[in-house]
Amino acid sequence: MLPSMPRYRGIPDPLASVPERRWLVVRDRVSLPVRFTELPPGTDLKRALAEERQRLVADGWHADELTRYAFCFCDRDNERVCVSIECYEPDKVPVSHGSPRGRPKS
Repeated sequence: MLPSMPRYRGIPDPLASVPERRWLVVRDRVSLPVRFTELPPGTDLKRALAEERQRLVADGWHADELTRYAFCFCDRDNERVCVSIECYEPDKVPVSHGSPRGRPKS
């Protein structure tokens, strides 16, 4: 490595506003979407995530603090959900190895 070259690249911000649409998704304990909302291009993703977190806290949920990641977990009684910002519409994600819809029924 040349002495003038930086050692690390910058870490991208997963909550930076983007020119594409995103989805605010609440998933249950087994990653199935409970509800989701389409966010138009240019939405303040940090704000959208913070507002959903605050809404859940107002409904009696205990929520993890927001960090630099695009998700947080919330717990209430014996329920646990993951609130996240995602690139793909949950109903339209192709079935794949890790997809809940692709798992065999037991």
